[in-house]
Amino acid sequence: MPSQVPVLFLVFNRPDHTRQSLARIRQAKPPVLYVHCDGPRADRKGELEKVAKVQEIIAEMVDWDCRLHTFYRKENKGLRNGVFEAISWFFEHEPMGIILEDDCLPDPSFFPFCAELLEYYKDDPEIMHIGGSNLAEDFTQSYPASYIFSKFSFVWGWASWARAWERMSFEFSGLPDFPTPDLRAVYMKQKFEVTQQGRNNSWAYAWFYTILNFNGWCIVSKTNLIQNTGVGDRNATNTRGTNQDAKRPAGNMKFPLIHPEQKALVPSFEKKFFYTSQKKRRRLLLWYLLTKIGLR
Repeated sequence: MPSQVPVLFLVFNRPDHTRQSLARIRQAKPPVLYVHCDGPRADRKGELEKVAKVQEIIAEMVDWDCRLHTFYRKENKGLRNGVFEAISWFFEHEPMGIILEDDCLPDPSFFPFCAELLEYYKDDPEIMHIGGSNLAEDFTQSYPASYIFSKFSFVWGWASWARAWERMSFEFSGLPDFPTPDLRAVYMKQKFEVTQQGRNNSWAYAWFYTILNFNGWCIVSKTNLIQNTGVGDRNATNTRGTNQDAKRPAGNMKFPLIHPEQKALVPSFEKKFFYTSQKKRRRLLLWYLLTKIGLR
């Protein structure tokens, strides 16, 4: 079915990824499509041509009845600042919507999943994020509801509201007072500090911090609805590794959706989400553990 929800599509210099993911958006036929494309870097040979090709693909493939808004930069803004400004631009004009990056390949059911939950929770200020990616899908398949409440904001295909994004703390306001009751919180505070200092080119950690800082809730789809096609791509910024979990194919969400009986965390799921999403950083977790018990 056609989507009734606006979509923000974030692209840059990867024509093949752009074409593949846009084909899925084209299937959904959102009534409004926003496209942000960062500008080419002057020191990267051939990037100007790649960016131009990406913009040609947008012009060629957006052929359904929709309002198209483009934000094509002449100069490179970078991942962290560029995406932050693009999402802010999107929510300046839309009260709710879906955000997809060029390497996030959604199952068609992702769009009605987000659309239903955006409407269902639009007046609940505690719910700040709807995530379509679930790298711990094998662990959550026994869960009776269609989605799980969590504190983790998975951003490989997600949706939110302007009312939530207006809380975004890009500068990590109040970070020194961030509570660290356990090892995982200590680890996450360290990641937030590194990002705040500009040593991590990520906007997503600022969004994660914002949700935690406001005691917000996230939704995680029980079924993984997004395949990340950019993992292992040498042109990627943050996904050049070969994490096999991250390459998990997208599955299909069954409808009608089954809502959880109560808004509550499942501690075993939270632990699994953490260790799955941070798998390649377990050496650092071990370092913190040794520090905590006085062996380092």
